[in-house]
Amino acid sequence: MSKTIPVAHDFICGWCYVGLFQAERLKQEFGIEIDWLAFELYPNEMEWLDTPARPEPANRPRTLTRFELLLACEEMELPKVERPRKMRSHLAHLAAEYAKANGKGWEFVKELYLALWQRGEYINEIEFLTRTGEQFGLDPTAMRKSIESEEFDDKITKFDAPAFTVGVYNVPTFYIGNERYAEQPYRTLQRAIAETQVPT
Repeated sequence: MSKTIPVAHDFICGWCYVGLFQAERLKQEFGIEIDWLAFELYPNEMEWLDTPARPEPANRPRTLTRFELLLACEEMELPKVERPRKMRSHLAHLAAEYAKANGKGWEFVKELYLALWQRGEYINEIEFLTRTGEQFGLDPTAMRKSIESEEFDDKITKFDAPAFTVGVYNVPTFYIGNERYAEQPYRTLQRAIAETQVPT
């Protein structure tokens, strides 16, 4: 099996925040590397629609959502901070691709997830991104130029149709062996890697 696991992700996705920690555990347990693949859930040309909550009977007991079940399975809780609403992620992905190209992909991607989900920071802004990159030794002027010129735009796959065309319908999607694992608990990912590593 390849020692690198590609993972389709988007910073603004709560499932991907959980996926960050799953990826970190996989790195530690199996000695693999993670290749973060940029998938943009809400590209600029997509209208951001609000989905109204479905009315429930007043006497119906509350049940957990699929995401809440995943959090329970992973023994995680989302940090109770106010996060930006309806924030797009294009600039963040451009900056992350620049960081990857300069050997700082893992550190930079992790920091953006922590900034958004743990501290509630607005990460899709050039000043924030260049300042963050500088923490990891990246040239802020060169990063700004890369973002503004959209140097790595071809590395970003947009939802819906382009993502569906390459077989990504949910993020995170982990590519393990010849299979794709989307929105899965750690045990499933762990088993998939262990089984793929078994000599045939």
